[in-house]
Amino acid sequence: MARPEITLYQFPISHYCEKTRWNLDAKGIPYVIENLIPGPHRFVTKRLTKGGRGTVPVLVDRGAVVTDSTDIALHLERAHASAPALIPAGGPERERVLELETYFDEMAGKHVRRWVYATLFASGADIKPLMFGAFPLPLRLVGTVLLPVIKTAIRRQYALTPDKVEESRVKLLEGLDRLERETQGDPSRYLVGESLSIADITAASLFSPLVAAEGSPYAVRPAEEVPKAIAELRASVVARPAGQWLLRRYQEDRNRVARGFGASATAANG
Repeated sequence: MARPEITLYQFPISHYCEKTRWNLDAKGIPYVIENLIPGPHRFVTKRLTKGGRGTVPVLVDRGAVVTDSTDIALHLERAHASAPALIPAGGPERERVLELETYFDEMAGKHVRRWVYATLFASGADIKPLMFGAFPLPLRLVGTVLLPVIKTAIRRQYALTPDKVEESRVKLLEGLDRLERETQGDPSRYLVGESLSIADITAASLFSPLVAAEGSPYAVRPAEEVPKAIAELRASVVARPAGQWLLRRYQEDRNRVARGFGASATAANG
């Protein structure tokens, strides 16, 4: 079988990368995954973007290099018109999908990431399986050695200070409130129209660390190892309509098309 013409460079744990994997899978587009170790990944991403962005995901599609999960979604709609559409072609529904995608990309992406990382670090939990479990043994060892440096960089880059972490807790709850308003508290409803769109994928994937839905990268930890603060927030989210909506999107939409976030990956050594 020929190698797919699309390669996704990613962190398995990143919810932004999960957003892009779901986007690709929902459109039925074949691709290869290259897993990167945080830190050394910059040697790869800087090379691919010719000194530009050092972040993931990075998509290479038949020579075209696209960074940022939202830009990737827009690129896939343009470049793969024969695949199922996740963004309406025009009109009010397109505007609404893009508006909600932008909102949840910022609200859920930034604030969930900050709160979860800060809470994991403060708990003293062993995060190596979560961060490096999808890698082959040699790269798991590299990740273990680099973990103190990675954690320092994350604390600095994502501003894991007490006031910012508390702000993010409040903001992510506001985002869940907005999700419930948009769906009228009905877990069966899509955000726009009668079918899955990039707005749904963005909200569900970026909030997914809060509910650890089956099929997400965050469902791999045994429940008894989950830090208490995360377990408590998770229970409160799952008990509300927004949490049920998130679980339902994974059950009915994500797991139907999932390739798996690590099992079929080709790991790069950065």
